[in-house]
Amino acid sequence: MSENLNQNISIQLEKVFKSFFKNEALTISKTTTTEDIESWDSLNHMGLIAEIEKKFEIIFDFYEVMEFENVGELIKSIVNKKAN
Repeated sequence: MSENLNQNISIQLEKVFKSFFKNEALTISKTTTTEDIESWDSLNHMGLIAEIEKKFEIIFDFYEVMEFENVGELIKSIVNKKAN
């Protein structure tokens, strides 16, 4: 997995987060979780996932979405899907 690809996905993903949560000051890292973003609840989680799927032109399965524990896991999954 290329670090440049990882960085590019991180940058694009942060833009999705900022847009979805309507917060331009928002920053994310690989360790960011739902605990770190006040409005990231279960309902918003599904909406956020839909926006990420649209942005990266990928589809997550239900169980995959439920297992993401942090942004780093989300990035790994995006990288894997884009590689296939």
